[in-house]
Amino acid sequence: MIRFIWILLLCGFSMLFAEGKSKGLATSQTQVEQDTLISDSLEENRAESDSETIKSPWFETLTWPFAHIVQPIFNAAVFPFSAPLHYAVKNNVIETGVNMFSFGKEKNIFIYPTMNLRPGASTLLGFMYRHRNLLLSSDYFVFGSDYYANGDWSLTTRYTKRNVFNSEFLWGAIWRYSADRNAVAILPGGKESFTYADSSYSLETRIGRPMPFVKNMDFELNAKFSMFQGDVPDVEDSVADLITYEGDYEFNRYDRGLYQDYFSIPLRVSVSYDDLNAPFMPTTGSRIVLAWTYSWVGNYKGNNTYDGVSNRYNHDFQVIDFVAQHYFFMGTTATNYGLSSAEGRKSRKFYTDFSWDEALRLWRPENVKSTLFNRRVIAVQLRARQMWEQEEGGAPFTAFSTINARYPLRGYLSSYADFATLGLSAEYRWPIDRLVDGVVFNEYAFYGRTWHSFAMENLLNSWGFGVRVRRPDMYLFRLQLGFHGLHGVSFVCTVAPEFQ
Repeated sequence: MIRFIWILLLCGFSMLFAEGKSKGLATSQTQVEQDTLISDSLEENRAESDSETIKSPWFETLTWPFAHIVQPIFNAAVFPFSAPLHYAVKNNVIETGVNMFSFGKEKNIFIYPTMNLRPGASTLLGFMYRHRNLLLSSDYFVFGSDYYANGDWSLTTRYTKRNVFNSEFLWGAIWRYSADRNAVAILPGGKESFTYADSSYSLETRIGRPMPFVKNMDFELNAKFSMFQGDVPDVEDSVADLITYEGDYEFNRYDRGLYQDYFSIPLRVSVSYDDLNAPFMPTTGSRIVLAWTYSWVGNYKGNNTYDGVSNRYNHDFQVIDFVAQHYFFMGTTATNYGLSSAEGRKSRKFYTDFSWDEALRLWRPENVKSTLFNRRVIAVQLRARQMWEQEEGGAPFTAFSTINARYPLRGYLSSYADFATLGLSAEYRWPIDRLVDGVVFNEYAFYGRTWHSFAMENLLNSWGFGVRVRRPDMYLFRLQLGFHGLHGVSFVCTVAPEFQ
């Protein structure tokens, strides 16, 4: 609870400082990159002008706990990452790596490795191929493949074209295939799970355009065909009984499609609002998405179906998704979030030569406005999902809402499922180098039958810290440690961003 109060206080302070300062931050991605290359002399002069003494006793008293307790703790949290980051930046590993993976005259082709370090067979290595302007102007092609520790693999291909026929329409298509012998079915109402072998593929298409007469709003229509093939048992499967109970729920594996084959055709309609100043390194703005999905589900088939039981109910279901993100920028001047080369060198020296005396000297109250409240971003996300069955007891197990490390709930290794989920995440970010941010996060999540019937025993909390590596025009990867109470630690190493 104390961690949550700190996050709320930081959000409140961010609103006070962001209101009058965010107007000068709406720069393009190119401008952000150019502004980080300002000469060292200009950056030093600007830093001096930002360190004006704040003489208000009330302000000094109010900000003292943040200056002498909160920020030093945050700096200490990222200290374990300082040595490898210092080596990477000193030897230009990040810049060299980005340039090494960039090809073409316009540097519009990227080929780079991907990874996700997880316990057991979920650890993966792969590669990603991204090509802008592949066939036509304003198109985008992506191809990726992952290979897992147990020999499983997956493929993803995506193509997007903006300004179709010189209009405002966007069109895209995605094809996915996954061969997963350790796929997990989470029973609704808790975290009990069973593994099964799954070979799934899907084809999705979408079309959208900006809404007329409404700024920063888009409308999108998605149609998808998914085929789930799970009727071939694996010798390592943990086979569920015919009827299994999790909490107050009865789970009949024949009714829920477990160990059976079936297809689904979801139709999704969404409306979104997006005024983020930069998609990969946002410092101000909001992103809100409201979507409704209706999924037609075919009859269950395969070797493990049970005549008269497997298809006695209608398997169709509906889903409402809501995502709201907002970024608060804290700054004493209308400056950019990213650091220049000179500022990066100064920041590296502090983190690699860290000491408590140095922290207290730099974060004294008279300089708090140019340290704690300058170039800081608070990112907040609210995410909710509710599923309804067309006929009670008939929706497949894949229809249920799931909470896991990607929700995000980064301190948990297990997953939870139910009809409804609700999550709140808050992150405090600050630049520690030109391409690296420090991150401290706190997250809460609920699961239950409906949004208005959550129980306190279904409240989950996760917190942690780490770093994220990004460019103004590309998200690279993040290294983070997540905790939930005294139940161990989760190490996150992935190319996926925190908020989807």
